Amino acid sequence: MIWYMIRRRADKLANAVGLVTLGFGVVLTAMPRRSAAALGLGDRPVLARAVGLTDLVVGSGVLCGRPRWPWMAARAALNLALTGCYAAEANRSDGGRWAHTGAIAMASLTVVDATLARALVN
Repeated sequence: MIWYMIRRRADKLANAVGLVTLGFGVVLTAMPRRSAAALGLGDRPVLARAVGLTDLVVGSGVLCGRPRWPWMAARAALNLALTGCYAAEANRSDGGRWAHTGAIAMASLTVVDATLARALVN
């Protein structure tokens, strides 16, 4: 019974994560320069668009893929890579003030997504 409740909550959270990921994917893909600046990635529109396209694929996989856990694991891996991008941006001499915050946020989301991926395995 407890396993069922955990799995049900994990599925609901995965639905929310998938929708948010798709939303970010659309915005990052459609407006990469503005998105990169707003998210603290500096002047890196190519990176923003690449992340956006990846988010579109991963978000669709989280929502529609079966099993779902590999898609959540892929999202965790993407977040880990983004942590590195934010850290690199923060270390630049002209690094944006939001880059440190972005690195912390992405590292935190990596843990959340990896935990959710594990909960979806069962």
